[in-house]
Amino acid sequence: MAGSEKFPAFRPGPASALRWLLAAGCLGLIANAARAQDNELDVQVRSSLVDKPLPGPFEKSDMQQAPVHGKIYGILAVQPIPSEDKLVKPVDANLLVGLVVNELNTHGFTMVPKGQKPEILITMMYGRGWLTNPYMAGAGKETPDGYGSGGNLGAPQVSITGIPTQNMKEKGNGFESKLQRAEFEKLCIRVTAWKYPTDPKAKPHQLWNTTMIVDDPDHRDLNAVAAKMLEVGAQYFDKDIKEEEIDVYKPMPEGQVNVGTPQVVEPKPKDK
Repeated sequence: MAGSEKFPAFRPGPASALRWLLAAGCLGLIANAARAQDNELDVQVRSSLVDKPLPGPFEKSDMQQAPVHGKIYGILAVQPIPSEDKLVKPVDANLLVGLVVNELNTHGFTMVPKGQKPEILITMMYGRGWLTNPYMAGAGKETPDGYGSGGNLGAPQVSITGIPTQNMKEKGNGFESKLQRAEFEKLCIRVTAWKYPTDPKAKPHQLWNTTMIVDDPDHRDLNAVAAKMLEVGAQYFDKDIKEEEIDVYKPMPEGQVNVGTPQVVEPKPKDK
């Protein structure tokens, strides 16, 4: 893992998203807009245990014991997401590292002491792009931070009919709104954990990843919302979320202007 990382570029979702814009009701979007007016930041979180074994033929996935991962970490890399569209402002990568380290340390992880080897390595991706739509049947898990694994973060061309569980989800409250919303470009931070390689020739082994997402990358400064995003997402580090994603609303700090005692300034006399 000594070489430079190669991250797959985010790609736009399929044109089929337009039909959802036409078919979906407006109630969900109106509700989201109303909440945004309350000065709240809506953070969506997706989190997966990548190395969780597949269930046996007579075993339910929720009955499986989650794999145990190390908690002593080192920061391996911080990478911007390749994108043709620029962020509102350049991101301070050092700021992101400090925020992630703080959240890791707050949630039971420990930075590797100097001179020792870590148990896991942490990588970060940040920026804007399109993610796989988790509400589409057969979308599967994203394969981010691929180290050449060929992972595709673009929304796949899949059918969403003919699968009983999917049909049940489609009838759920707010499903259409969530599906169409997930098709739009996002501002995101992804934290990924890798097993520390004992063999330098071994292939990289991903353990878990957590992605924190907010909307409106054209008008939102990632520097200003990164702390809230990581505060929400850190509680799901090294955990598997059963739902497609979890929505958490966080209050945004209100702007404040301090005005001192006004002073009267006499106008300067005009030159004669």
